[in-house]
Formats: sequence, structure tokens, C-alpha cells
Amino acid sequence: MRRKIYNGLTICFLILTFFSVFIGEVNAQKPRGSQNKKPSEQAKKLAAQGDSFYGRKDHRSAAGKYAEAIVAAPVYPYAYFWKGSAHHLLGEYEQAVKDLSAALEQGHPPIKVYEARWEAHYMMKNYDAALSDVEAALRIEPSNNYFILALANVRRMKGEYQEAINAYNKALPGSRNSGDIYYFIASSYYNLGEYARQNSAAAEAVKNSTRYTGESYTLMADAYVKEKKPVEAIAAYERALNVKPELPQVYTALASIYESQNRVNDAIATLRRGIKLYPENGDMFAALTWYYSLIDRHAEAVNIGQQAAKLSPNNYAAHTNLCRAYNDTKLYQQAVEACNKALALQANDGETYLYLARAHDFQNKPDLATQYYKKAVSGLLEYTRKNPDSSDGWYLLGNAFYADGQREKAIEAYKKNLQLSPNFIKGRINLGYMYFLGNNLSAAREQYDTLLKIDPPAAERLKQLMNKK
Repeated sequence: MRRKIYNGLTICFLILTFFSVFIGEVNAQKPRGSQNKKPSEQAKKLAAQGDSFYGRKDHRSAAGKYAEAIVAAPVYPYAYFWKGSAHHLLGEYEQAVKDLSAALEQGHPPIKVYEARWEAHYMMKNYDAALSDVEAALRIEPSNNYFILALANVRRMKGEYQEAINAYNKALPGSRNSGDIYYFIASSYYNLGEYARQNSAAAEAVKNSTRYTGESYTLMADAYVKEKKPVEAIAAYERALNVKPELPQVYTALASIYESQNRVNDAIATLRRGIKLYPENGDMFAALTWYYSLIDRHAEAVNIGQQAAKLSPNNYAAHTNLCRAYNDTKLYQQAVEACNKALALQANDGETYLYLARAHDFQNKPDLATQYYKKAVSGLLEYTRKNPDSSDGWYLLGNAFYADGQREKAIEAYKKNLQLSPNFIKGRINLGYMYFLGNNLSAAREQYDTLLKIDPPAAERLKQLMNKK
């Protein structure tokens, strides 16, 4: 089965980039904080040398000179502040926080300290401390758009998505980065499960020239999938890849929709495009194995499946799909081995048990086959309960019910599969055959007629199955 890696898409590309403007602002405005004891001339000279290094972006040397200035004058908020800023730019956030806190304690202007320190906390994922600094700054300057945006980003990273959206909307009128803000709003709606608003905000992001155009199209596509608009989803995913091909998760998601529309060759072509860019991506190979099996290109499925298992040895789906491919090429012992590897990684997986049962069935081991078919039913019932919109899951459950002798339940599972993916060819063939076995010839004929319209060779396969009986 193809595995949906997009879910829980936590949107890993949401990295804060709004606030690098801090560097330019503080470099242009270097306030000398008030202090009770003035620094010595030696300390001032050392700090001036630090300023020179800082201006040349030699932040390591700058931090060293500010440190020397602090040794010469322990009460020197200006030196502490710029030493902390230098460490911030070096990615040494813990030291930056220590120095910036010392600057604040010694009287450096609080708003400037908060401007630097909140982001150091943020980069260390200490979001509560970052929030405290941002809120303190907003008490001083409640209309400061920089801090309103900072508030929005911290709220988003804390998982407080509605609060983040409220802050983003407040910041929009005074921002020059409205496209990016709409993108972060869209990502927040994604996490809230509000797909219509997610789509709308992502469209606004594209309209307002966000830097995240590819990612915004991806959010639009995801919303269309949730709204059961596959044609629109395909178009949005294709736009995402045209703008930014370096989105590996999109290839798998797009291929999945193509398959749901009985465009398996397009699904394969999409994954092939992705594999050219990411030749070590085992997840793409695992999905590709499934699609080759669907169109009965079994030798290729084995070849691709072996590569998937090698590239992603800890991905149980790679072994499961390889197990199916081995069954289809009558390599039953290899199928058993592959399925057992999958079950060692994902116990009680219904799909894997289905293929394991078949391997034993084909080897004339009915007792083991019966045992594993029942486990397949149990596992796939649980899977479809957790993933009710998985057409693949319902198709596999139908197969498991049929193998377990539960034909009526198989029919219901196949019908659910086709409700979700009307063009799922193998599901329609199997449903027609179930009706035929139950002597419901009119219903079987209905499936045959539908197949004639959408896939005549598949209709012929159903006809051959019925003639054999």
C-alpha cells in the first residue's frame, strides 16, 4: 500500500526568517545604556575595536574584544549587549542569552535587549522564554509590528495556532511581507484542520509574492484533497513542483492522487521525476513498488521493491510491498521472508498479514494461511477505522474478507473503496466478481459496463473471470 507521509505534515519548512532584519537595525542604532559606573577609557577602546570587527562582520573577533572590555569594566551594559549580539550571529544562543541578560540587568534599553534575546530563546526552542520577552516588549511598544510578528511566530511554534492567526492578522496592515504572513496563516489553519481557510490564505500568499510559493501551492493542494477535489489538487501539486522541484513529499502525495484517478502511469512518472532528484529516497521507491504491482508489472515491482528495502530497511511498507511483488512472481519463500521483516517492524499490520497468508496459501499450507487471513482482517479493520478515507485500505480489507470467506463483507469493503476512488480498477473488478459469485448478475453486469467506459481491458479481465467460473 502507498503510505501517506504527508499527514502530519507538521510543515517542516516553517523556519523563521522574518527577523534577520534585527542585525541591520541594531548595527545602525547602537545605544549606550545608562550605568552608574562609567567604563574606563581602556574598556571603551576595546569596545570600539569590537564595534569595528562587528561592522566588518567578523563576529568572533568582535565577541573577543567585547569580552576584553567587560574584563576591564565589569559594569558595561553596552559591551554585554554587543557581545551577546555577536554570539547570536555566531549561533551561540545560550551565551547570547547570558550576555543580553547581563546587559538588561545593568541598564541597557530593554526594548533593544528584547529585540535580540527573544530570537535567541526562539532558536533554542525555548518558546516560553521567547514569549515572555516578546510580551514584555509589546507592553513597552504595543503597536510595534516587529514584535507582533514575533508574537505570531512564537504562538505558532507553541502550537497555539488560533492565537498565532490573530497576531498575524493584526500585523498584516503594516507589513511589507504580507505574502509570507499569509503563508504562515495558511500553515496555522492546516494545523487547525480548517481546510477552506487554509486554501484561501495559501492563495493569498501566492498572490502577494510569498517566498514560499511552492509550499503555498502544496497547502492549497492538501486542502483540495481534504475537500475531495482531486483535479484541483493535481493542478496545485504540479504548480508546486514547477516552482520548487525540491519538495520530496509532494511527489508521493501527487502520485497518490493520480492513482486514485486511475492514472497509475502518471503516478509512476511522477515518482520517477522525484527519484531523479532524490535517488536515495526509499519512500518513493516503496510507493513505486505498489504502483507497478497495481498495473501487473511484477518483475519491475520486485526490482524496485528490492531497492526500496535496501534504501529504507526500517520502513516496513518497503518490505510489505516487496512481499506482494514476490507473491506475484511466485517467489513465495522470499515473500515470507519479506513479510516477516515487515512484521518485525510493524506488528499486526493487516496488509502484511494478507500477503503472508497468500504466500502460505500458494505453498499449500492452508492452516497457516487461514490463521494469517484472520489476522489480516483484524489488522485492516483497525487500519480503516483509523484511516477511513484510505481507498487502498478498503480495497485490501475487501481482499482479506474474501480470502477469509466473508463475501458479503468483502462487497461492502469494495463499495467503500469505490466511493472514495470511483476509478480504482482492481476494486471494481473484484466487486463485479463478488456479485457474480453471489449470483447477483445484474450488479456484476453494472460493474462490467462501468469498466467498459473507463478501462475496456479491465472489463475484459472481469469477463474472463466470470467465464472461468
